[in-house]
Amino acid sequence: MGKRTLSILSILLILLAITLSSCATSNKDTIQSLSNLSQGVDGPHVRDIGATSVSIVFTSGVPVVCNVAYGTDDSYGKLAVMPMAGAVTQHELHLAGLEPDTTYHFKATVTDLAGNVYQSDDKTFTTTKGDMTAKPAGRNVAAASEGARIVGVSSNWGGGNLDSSFGGNKAIDGNSSTEWSSNGEGDGAWIEIELSQSFDLAAIGFRTRTMGSSAQISSFSVVVDGSQRLGPFAVPDASTTHYFPVDVRARRLRFEVESSSGGNTGAVEIEAYSAQ
Repeated sequence: MGKRTLSILSILLILLAITLSSCATSNKDTIQSLSNLSQGVDGPHVRDIGATSVSIVFTSGVPVVCNVAYGTDDSYGKLAVMPMAGAVTQHELHLAGLEPDTTYHFKATVTDLAGNVYQSDDKTFTTTKGDMTAKPAGRNVAAASEGARIVGVSSNWGGGNLDSSFGGNKAIDGNSSTEWSSNGEGDGAWIEIELSQSFDLAAIGFRTRTMGSSAQISSFSVVVDGSQRLGPFAVPDASTTHYFPVDVRARRLRFEVESSSGGNTGAVEIEAYSAQ
């Protein structure tokens, strides 16, 4: 089967998934539970919850095409469709244009290469209120006082160690008058924190350092336990710590700069709040 035939097949599968999703209430006998998908499925999970957007992600054991129906009740009303790149096993659909502080229902529908259709149960998420500076409830388990430690940095300013004036330990010391600075690495800067144990995290906090016209981070990503990537998260300014909702279990968090004004990028404080 040629690439053109596969491409056409993938498009037809996407159209089939959309049609069956929109007609789910009248075709229940033709739709199987997503948990019955061949070789299993991990998800769907909600990631990067904001005031007006979220991402729905999952991994399927076999290639499928998918869509997500969503709305403010279980009648949904809106549909997000994956790009027409063919059947895949890694899925991420971005839902935008949402209302702040609002609970949404969603349901994922997938179609495999044999035309079998599977659907998740009804799930919900609630968007944030939009105040990125409101400190989350709970414990900051990324603090040194909670047993967290820095296990790696791209560099420390002047080639110093973690305890130096601008060393990595300054990012988790709970003191806003100290800060970690890389040695001029700009967008290549990163810092990795190991928590005292694995925690279910509900939010992360980040305050970028700045030198006015340089060294200010405008977005970053977080690599969880060496595999899962969260973000990128946009940092509006350097005036305070900004908080970002997450839903992940983690022991190690590697914060990587995505974009900046260059120079000695780093962080005044990095925080992570346990959902426990």
